[in-house]
Amino acid sequence: MIYKLLVALTLFGGIFNKRNNMEINHDYLNKQIELSVKHFQSEHEDYKKENYFNGEKIDVIANKIDRYLNSTLKGKGKFITEYSISVGMDPYLAAGVMLQETGCYWRCSYLTRVCNNVGGNKGKPGCNGGSYRRFDTIEEGIKFAINKLNSYYKKGLTTTEQIGPKYASDPKWPQRVNNYIKKLKK
Repeated sequence: MIYKLLVALTLFGGIFNKRNNMEINHDYLNKQIELSVKHFQSEHEDYKKENYFNGEKIDVIANKIDRYLNSTLKGKGKFITEYSISVGMDPYLAAGVMLQETGCYWRCSYLTRVCNNVGGNKGKPGCNGGSYRRFDTIEEGIKFAINKLNSYYKKGLTTTEQIGPKYASDPKWPQRVNNYIKKLKK
């Protein structure tokens, strides 16, 4: 508010040439308008970065994803969306992989419900002594899965067809994930 008042006063004070109070200083006025436009564009870009992904509002994406998350992942669409975007990857891809790996389109798998593993990730600490990794919270499991997918993104693998052979042994994995992505985007 104060910034806008200062800009207005500065603009008003510099509009007129000092020689003649009635002559408008067009150069000064044009420079002030240009500065104001640049400031607005900068604020607008910041707003878009914070609120949009690929031209779509982040809240809209989160709501679309939430429609298909059930059981343990119910209500985690916003978390998945925001975290995916924060690391620079497509939230639809992340959610599509999670749906494929967890079965949370219906009822989440045992691995997801008991061990918070949403990516079918192996490692330690093991889930109930098994080879699949256990996470203390569902948010930790989501972050780990997204970070793993993002590691492929950073190598230039950004589609399910490119990621699939590295991520899963099932040759139909990319097609299955893509089917989820199509549903999520509707």
